[in-house]
Amino acid sequence: MPAAKDILSATSAASEGVFGTFEQHCNGLRIDTKTTALCRIKGYYPDYHVTEASEYRVALFDYATANKAELTLDSASESFNATRRWSSVGERIEKKLHPGKLDDDYRFARFQYIWEGHEFLVYFIAWKDMLDSPQRMFYILYPRATDSSNIVDGHCAETDALMLAAGKWTAQLHEEIWVFDDSRWEKSKDLWKAVNGSSWSDVILDPEMKKNLIEDVQGFFDNAAVYSDFAVPWKRGIILHGVPGNGKTVSIKALMSSLYDREDKIPSLYVKSFDDKCKGEQYSIRQIFTQARSCAPCLLIFEDLDSLVGDDVRSYFLNEVDGLESNDGILMIGSTNHLDKLDPAIAKRPSRFDRKYHFKIPGTEERTAYADYWRKKLIKNNTVPFAEELCPIIAHLTEGFSFAYMKELFVMALLSLVRGFKGDDFEIVDAEEAEKAKEDEAAAAGASASEEKTSADETCACAKICNKCSKPLPASADNNSCSVEDVEDEKKEDAKKNRMVMPTVDIPDHLADNLLLKVIKHQIRILHSEMDNTKEDEWPSGKMGIGGTGGQYQAMMAMMRRRRC
Repeated sequence: MPAAKDILSATSAASEGVFGTFEQHCNGLRIDTKTTALCRIKGYYPDYHVTEASEYRVALFDYATANKAELTLDSASESFNATRRWSSVGERIEKKLHPGKLDDDYRFARFQYIWEGHEFLVYFIAWKDMLDSPQRMFYILYPRATDSSNIVDGHCAETDALMLAAGKWTAQLHEEIWVFDDSRWEKSKDLWKAVNGSSWSDVILDPEMKKNLIEDVQGFFDNAAVYSDFAVPWKRGIILHGVPGNGKTVSIKALMSSLYDREDKIPSLYVKSFDDKCKGEQYSIRQIFTQARSCAPCLLIFEDLDSLVGDDVRSYFLNEVDGLESNDGILMIGSTNHLDKLDPAIAKRPSRFDRKYHFKIPGTEERTAYADYWRKKLIKNNTVPFAEELCPIIAHLTEGFSFAYMKELFVMALLSLVRGFKGDDFEIVDAEEAEKAKEDEAAAAGASASEEKTSADETCACAKICNKCSKPLPASADNNSCSVEDVEDEKKEDAKKNRMVMPTVDIPDHLADNLLLKVIKHQIRILHSEMDNTKEDEWPSGKMGIGGTGGQYQAMMAMMRRRRC
């Protein structure tokens, strides 16, 4: 459209002046960039009404990208600052083949903005003042009427109409999820893509726990009236805890997707961190709950809750959770790998986090179901023959595996087959491993018996305790600590006991030469050598539990026993 740039060319002198003064300001001492920018623009455009708006609240760029308005950059005078950025396009193969795309990250730019037949000048300016958060502001200019009839109470009617339309659109989610990071909320299309399509059918859990979790979350949003009838605050908290790799994250994704698929779409807000180098973590917590209240009803997610809520912000976080202001409609979900790291005021106080769901290492039934899940995936694309009767066999062979290790097992097995492994190379390894497994089992059994005997012989409350490892010493020991040789021998014995051994499973004759099973068994041995077999209750947690297993706790109890003697 030829006349599209008339407003730009007619005001080019003013554009040069504004850009020049902004450059000058950036090179000198600054006190308040926001006020300076507004006053300078008003000074250069006396015939225009100027309105300041935050990009966070009124996303004019995104609004135009959604074809709600027309946006034209004033590039003729090159009076703009921007960083040219490259980004990839597509996924997987397309991502590799496509040359990518270029766009601009503006710091200072001027645009023609056409909306509903109205023509605006829009300045976009981004900056960061010392000890303040980054600012991204729009300055919307619209010509004053000759008699100023379009200015009411100091505001421009046309600009206000634009801001109301764009602001309402900005407040809504458009295939996006709210993410809080770097002290501010942003909409993430990438996270939405990762979550979109997630289904409970892809989540293998204990059926009863899975059913309870779904009903707990869906029931909360379905029963607002029930909470109101009984005068109970319509808020709830749930903790998902357990060792890594057992379904917490994939369950959260399924929850987010199922809530988005409801007729009354429930938005999800995902918190990555509380970090704010300028204003502190308390400011971030305040921003998080303010946004959640404005989006309610909503799902507010704190992943790795134990690492987010430190002692220095615990009280402030609890104040926001308890809600001096209304938290109606907010369902909080916190996940943690270490429940004992959470302060009892969070983990053990109903009305804050009311229910806890424990994601344990999957049992035989869950591992069978997971193997069958992969079998059905492979059937769809005819990757490799996968007999259904292999599922329980694989489940028994993978005792102690988390879902994450189960996934790695199937991925590596499939890659081995794709690379052309025929299974012949595994025959010798299988024989050697079988013999080694028998030796390991015998050694473990002997160590266990020896340990039981030692324990039985030295149950006296007055037994000496090693001041290095806090374990009982023989009554004949000359000092109060183990020798270096004893410590090293103990480490070797612990390593043997902790070494995972593939269970012996009876395999039907017609499956003995099954290629997939051979590859899976080989990959299980590889994963066994890499896995940490430390029991969950022996994990270092950073806190000494009431019934802890740490050396300090054992030493303390031993000292108390000696005193009683």
